[in-house]
Amino acid sequence: MSINFTENKINDRFTLYFVQNGNAKNTFSLDVINGLQANPKTLPPKYFYDFAGSILFDKICMTPEYYVTRTEASILEKHSDEIARVNSEKKIIIELGSGSSFKTRYILNSFIKLNTNLTYVPIDLSEILVQSGKELLKDFEGLSIKGIIGEYEESISAASEIFHEPKLIVFLGSSIGNFDLHHAEIFLKNLSSNMKHNDSLLIGFDLVKDINVLNAAYNDNEGITAEFNLNLLKRINNELSSNINVNNFEHKAFFNSDKSRIEMHLVSKCIQSFSLKGSGLISFKENETIHTENSYKFTDEMIKDLAISAGLKINNVWKDPQNYFGLCFMSK
Repeated sequence: MSINFTENKINDRFTLYFVQNGNAKNTFSLDVINGLQANPKTLPPKYFYDFAGSILFDKICMTPEYYVTRTEASILEKHSDEIARVNSEKKIIIELGSGSSFKTRYILNSFIKLNTNLTYVPIDLSEILVQSGKELLKDFEGLSIKGIIGEYEESISAASEIFHEPKLIVFLGSSIGNFDLHHAEIFLKNLSSNMKHNDSLLIGFDLVKDINVLNAAYNDNEGITAEFNLNLLKRINNELSSNINVNNFEHKAFFNSDKSRIEMHLVSKCIQSFSLKGSGLISFKENETIHTENSYKFTDEMIKDLAISAGLKINNVWKDPQNYFGLCFMSK
């Protein structure tokens, strides 16, 4: 299926592609209204990452409690040269959910040592990749950037159409954990179907660990995760011209051991109601929640099952000494 996209050349080394969402995709407005009219109420976590949300997430990654980023970064720092060596024929790196590309620098540095000319293809919903891309160009000579702004599914299909050479696809941060397990399987199958036989995948998985460590990671003392969660309501106000009283909600996150996932919610502190564009009245009971995100924590068996279901084989797994995080190298 051909994907519609437009091209915008920023400079000789930086091109942006804007991918049109598929016809089956709802707009932000419809997703929000449908989610808040549902029972129980829910909002898609992909909408966290407007510009303000992306900046807040980068701040979360620096909190003492949030081990995920620094742990994965330590694995990349230690093993990126090895990752580059086993992918030495690849001169294209595609990253899903690139954000600020902080951890990706380890990979880019190792690949550029082997291949002077390298193309980096960050994919993100937010235009934060423009800012991070310009910073990367300053720091890496020989790097060219072909950024794609759009939904993951369409963007990876567009990348498959645009780039025919062998590719390394990178999906860091255990972002796969934001899907429920059924949709994670569907997502990986789609990713696999867009991979050619000589493409490979580097994907991060946050592992099951002590419940206190998990709960603390999503309830930092500075309240940045709470601000990140509440920013979703601010975005709704800004983009849908609504009048939600953000102070009437509070952040709640906890590990659900039965489902092996952190759940993040916004809790209504009182009885309240408001309307959104064309929605009619949306009412909340006291303590009623909006389920905003899941973050699944994986066992080795769960990872193996996901890979098999997608037609992928696990070639290597790198972990930190505490066994907090696993970085998996897969191929078709």
